[in-house]
Amino acid sequence: MWSIGFGLEKIGIAALRRPVLFSLFLALAIIVSLSQFSNIRFDGNITSVLPKSSDAFVKYDEQKSAFRDFSRDIAVIVRSPRLLTAQGLEDLRSLQLDLTLSDGVDSIITMFSVPKPDHDTGNIVPYFPDDLGGDENARKLVDQLLRENPQAASLISPDKNTALLFVSLESGMQDKGDQSLYRMYQSFRKSALEAAPKDFEVHFSGLTPIGLTIIQALIEDQVKLTLIGLLLGAGIAFAVFRSVMAALICAIPPALTAVWILGMFALAGVPINYLTTVLPTLGLILAYADSIVLYYRWHKSNSETPDGDQNSMLANLKNAVNRVGPASSLTSITTALAFFSFSYASSHALTEFAYLGVGAVCLAFFAVIVGMPVAGHWLVKFGMIKPSNARLPMFDNFGHWAFGIASRRPVLISTITVGVIAALAFVHVSIRPEYRITDYLPVASDSYKAEQLANDVFGGRSLIFLSVPIVNKENLSASENINRLVEVETALRTQFEARNISSLNLLWKNFKTDEARKKVTDAITMTNLGNRQGYLSADGSSMLVSVRIPSDQSIKKTLEQLEQIKKISETFEFGDETKISGFPVLMAQEFTHLIEQLRTSLLIAIGLGILVVGIATRSPLMMFAALTPNLLPILGVELILYLRGAAINMSEVIALTVAFGIAIDNAVHVINVYESEKNNAGSILEAIEKTLAEVGPALASSTLIICVSTLVTFSSALPVVPVLGQLIIATLILALFANLVILPANILTLCRIIKRR
Repeated sequence: MWSIGFGLEKIGIAALRRPVLFSLFLALAIIVSLSQFSNIRFDGNITSVLPKSSDAFVKYDEQKSAFRDFSRDIAVIVRSPRLLTAQGLEDLRSLQLDLTLSDGVDSIITMFSVPKPDHDTGNIVPYFPDDLGGDENARKLVDQLLRENPQAASLISPDKNTALLFVSLESGMQDKGDQSLYRMYQSFRKSALEAAPKDFEVHFSGLTPIGLTIIQALIEDQVKLTLIGLLLGAGIAFAVFRSVMAALICAIPPALTAVWILGMFALAGVPINYLTTVLPTLGLILAYADSIVLYYRWHKSNSETPDGDQNSMLANLKNAVNRVGPASSLTSITTALAFFSFSYASSHALTEFAYLGVGAVCLAFFAVIVGMPVAGHWLVKFGMIKPSNARLPMFDNFGHWAFGIASRRPVLISTITVGVIAALAFVHVSIRPEYRITDYLPVASDSYKAEQLANDVFGGRSLIFLSVPIVNKENLSASENINRLVEVETALRTQFEARNISSLNLLWKNFKTDEARKKVTDAITMTNLGNRQGYLSADGSSMLVSVRIPSDQSIKKTLEQLEQIKKISETFEFGDETKISGFPVLMAQEFTHLIEQLRTSLLIAIGLGILVVGIATRSPLMMFAALTPNLLPILGVELILYLRGAAINMSEVIALTVAFGIAIDNAVHVINVYESEKNNAGSILEAIEKTLAEVGPALASSTLIICVSTLVTFSSALPVVPVLGQLIIATLILALFANLVILPANILTLCRIIKRR
């Protein structure tokens, strides 16, 4: 007989026939997974999801090679109510000197690094003297500095009593890899906090602090999300079935799934990042969903035979596997296809996420189809589950309620649904991609606060770079080179504030004579490589112009700025040789591209899911009937996102795709029972009524348990994880209604149309 689960439910039947063998196999899988936990690694690199071969990434790497890796610089933000006093400034200068001696530090730029040039000779002396005098004189020096050098506003904000220290790392340190950078940063952070006076509030901004913050949050999440998710699911299972043993047996497959998925990461040698961190929790949720439906069927059979013995209970368990197993198999296939759709993206990390997601789904299915039958077998054998203990669960009349709605006006319901989906199609094409680095940081973390301070007080720390070709390489300070920088800066001032634009011209314009400019330029070219490459390329062929923007600026605005910069560069005689790059450029361009690819993946997932339902049932009618009920939840959630800001980020697209894979499970369970009932019932209407009466309570219970279990994501320190949880909950609630009301209405409507024709 044809099975919509392609016969995969037979694995569960085999487990019931050979419980000892499969128990040993489960034990071995648990031991192997647990033994690998020490090998689990974590990755906090924000750029790890980007395709390394893209044009934007190639330019980003070229900029780092030609100049240096500015993105790894550390911005130390210092706040104190006495910062602008003479002693406060002295303490700040001492802090700078102490930190300059830290391992891995190449140089530190503060307002004390701003030179005071002699306009005629080219000699440079520190702007701040060794003796700052009294508080009044110290404040006058700061005010004078800001008047004469507007760009110094990126280093000191008197009104906010805040100063900034830009820490450049040694190039050799940057080449050692993320883990070495994180260890160096931890040592540097400790030194900074120890050296700073007690009344100095110190914060650290930049990709290196951000990466370490994300890793710490990932480690915390794995423990917290898994344990709390299991407890929440078990608690709701107890409330639904009113039985401690029911809660225990329903929690066994999710627990197995979580352990196996973490073992999978370790065995595969793949680090957990801010995208894949949700896979153990999602696997746990998927296992709960199928466990509840399978246990509900077994529970119902036991309650109908209260005088049964152990053999009859095991027979009921076998029948439950035969009845629900095909649907569990098909739901696993559709969810796996949803994850597999991510491989469409050009990012290696997303392709990796796709394969890991498929693996997580397979492990969840195996935990349910083997773990629950084996656990049920032993619990029955040891007398821990008895028919007399079976009670009617919650939502017992839920299916009758849904049937009352669906059967009353099926044609009207189907027609309205089609109209709503057509209207919501506008929303789908109108939502724009979005990315903000602060969306990936724990709100309570120092990195988040540092990013906010850098943006609010100093106008941001992210840099857009323009690489301008040098004309006269023999004399760097020649007028033709200066004129190029002046031309670029003048054009950029039409889009950006002057204080946010920086280049060598900031130094050159302080001197009146060519001899003075040449003298200071020679001094720069003879300084250490790290300082020199902040302005000049390593091969001496290009000069760098930088523009500061907020790190939390929307990619829409960044892309608009890039478009303006490109138009500006086209007006230059040397425009074809000008290169635009930088971390915000990379993220704006690549995240936009990736999000669009992922939205295409969502459509692919929907198409494949519906197609597989049609193939499994061998019924085009079921395929078309399932289309609108499973499009509606996705488009409905997109409407919420549209109303919230008409933007969608990468995590939200992934959440929608995964949510669709879970949501279509409801349709599969309805179709599975309907296919069994339609041949035995007297009419289509009667078959649907029996179907909803059986699956309605189970789906309502599983949706409740999944939603409550998903609440654990709200405790995550990473903002992207609670967002994923919110979208999954919203999608599942809509999907429950759609598949218990709209799907039966569609079946009735299509059957009537076919009958008339």
